[in-house]
Amino acid sequence: MILTVTMNPSIDTRYEVEHLVVDDVNRVTPQKTAGGKGLNVSRVLVQLGDDVLATGLLGGHAGAYLGEFMDADGIPHRFTPIAGESRTCIALLHDGNQTELLESGPTVSTEELEAFLANYAELVQQADCVTISGSLPKGVPAECYAGMVETAVRAGKPVLLDTSGAALDAALAAEVKPTLVKPNLTEINALLGTAFTTDEAAALGDAVAADPRFQGVAWVVVTMGAAGSVAFHDGHRYRVTTPPIQAVNATGSGDSTVAGFAHAIAAGMDDVAVLACGNTCGKLNAMDPQTGHLVMDKWDEVYDSVEVAEV
Repeated sequence: MILTVTMNPSIDTRYEVEHLVVDDVNRVTPQKTAGGKGLNVSRVLVQLGDDVLATGLLGGHAGAYLGEFMDADGIPHRFTPIAGESRTCIALLHDGNQTELLESGPTVSTEELEAFLANYAELVQQADCVTISGSLPKGVPAECYAGMVETAVRAGKPVLLDTSGAALDAALAAEVKPTLVKPNLTEINALLGTAFTTDEAAALGDAVAADPRFQGVAWVVVTMGAAGSVAFHDGHRYRVTTPPIQAVNATGSGDSTVAGFAHAIAAGMDDVAVLACGNTCGKLNAMDPQTGHLVMDKWDEVYDSVEVAEV
């Protein structure tokens, strides 16, 4: 079983208008999904045929509504209830642009966090692999993910961490490291204090290899959108290039990539297959209008076109 963690889930609501008329009425038809990075991971894993269990924090009427969405998506779930209402996030597609309105979410009490961590520790024992994705809600300290990583590692489970900012800083500073981290190019530049572009993959790789914060992290994958990725695993460095595609909706492609990595790592695949699987999932998500959803009938075409070279 792959355990996915979403600490700050949301009702993701998508509105699409050809042209946004400011200071006037714009009539729209909403498209709603169970949102949050970990739930995007969960949806993709379900498509890949994995045994999945989603966990995290759910609150109020919005949380119950999120549970209904998960049921509809076929995602088994065991979340810890909290008093605050789970958030709603809005994506407005207009004039060739995407404008996002993101609620910060509820404030979590100490007692609620302790209840979640107890539930999480129990679920980790049943898992073959753990993914932890996204932001932390208010009231949860930045060090929380570092502690959750340690719980999984001490239980002998690979744990994939996809977050940024203070939570990622704390996890990289901890003694016990995650199995995989997947910063994108913007996030790794922020971590390193650099300004590498997609054309400087070799120099970026050198900088990551020299940074002591990544020592002990088995997999470091830096994703670069259409330019592919740079990856490190146990002393090996890889450059991954991906085929050009007709992108429809790239939202959730990073989460889909994590799902592909988790699927492959849980199955014990080799380095090339792990990287090919993750990058294929990211591409197939971008080809689908739904977030956290793959165009599965294109799997062979895209997978066979992903190139993984050791450099």
